Amino acid sequence: MRTSLVSALAIVLLSLSLFVPASVSAAEPVSDYPKRPIRLIVGYPPGSASDFAARVTGHALGGLIGQIVVVDNRAGANAVIGTEMAARAPADGYTLVMLAVAQVVHAAYGTKLPYDLLRDFVPVSQATQQPYLVVVPLSLPVRSIDELIAYAKASPGQVNYASNGVGGAGQLASEFFSAAAGIRMFHVPYKGPTPALADVIAGQVQVMFASITSSLTLTRAGKLRALAVTTRKRAGTLPEVPAIAETIPGFEVIGWYGVMAPGKTPAAIVDKVAAAIAQGVRNTETRARVASDGSEAVGSSPKEFDRLLRSELTRYAKVIKDAGLHSE
Repeated sequence: MRTSLVSALAIVLLSLSLFVPASVSAAEPVSDYPKRPIRLIVGYPPGSASDFAARVTGHALGGLIGQIVVVDNRAGANAVIGTEMAARAPADGYTLVMLAVAQVVHAAYGTKLPYDLLRDFVPVSQATQQPYLVVVPLSLPVRSIDELIAYAKASPGQVNYASNGVGGAGQLASEFFSAAAGIRMFHVPYKGPTPALADVIAGQVQVMFASITSSLTLTRAGKLRALAVTTRKRAGTLPEVPAIAETIPGFEVIGWYGVMAPGKTPAAIVDKVAAAIAQGVRNTETRARVASDGSEAVGSSPKEFDRLLRSELTRYAKVIKDAGLHSE
């Protein structure tokens, strides 16, 4: 009887072992990671700013970690589709996801999502950051942030601002500014930056907090007037354009992109990937490539990126509540 019990127990243990995920049962030493290509999921389509950041970051990471990084575009539902896919992936370091500040804004609205950014992911590294560029039509009689504030105060109800859509980062950047400047501007949402910027150029709307990626070329071509950047310091790509912080001390709103891993990814793997990203994006070649898009290479540690993520979630949730905003 004793022999039968031992045999039965052995069969049960063997059966259970068959259900252990391959990523756990076949766990590899961190020193051996990675042994195969890494997938970097992007929740936006090819050609988007997020896609550009992912491809630059993936190239830099792959060159140092010794494996190809494959960018996998899974666009749809404001990046929810791709982000959920990453949240459900094995936590073995072979699936990463590119996070944009727009996804943080989406989460800050309190919308019910099939994942939780803080619970289901671990921050790896902030890869890049870029300012929003405050642009106005050439026909508007303002040439500085001071003049824009004065114009808005002298023309109540007549200053409209464009954005890429309701609930987006551009709208919240504009609301941050309005609150800090003590003015009221009215929101005119568009389906993307192209039609929004076209109406700013035509003078149909008076101002836009546009991504520098979408507005830099138009500004340099003399089709738009750039009043300021939203980073705390002037941008290297437009050193002649002042920062809003020079008029409103402490003001800063940044766009950024960073890499996340599924929750419970081993800390040693996270640290290894983060170190490679930081070194890779800071090299001369990558810095130049990133700067061509109006961005700045960062390369942070997991702890630094975690602090940024939590701070941004709290900050955006507050402005959403204070301004009474609602997502689509």
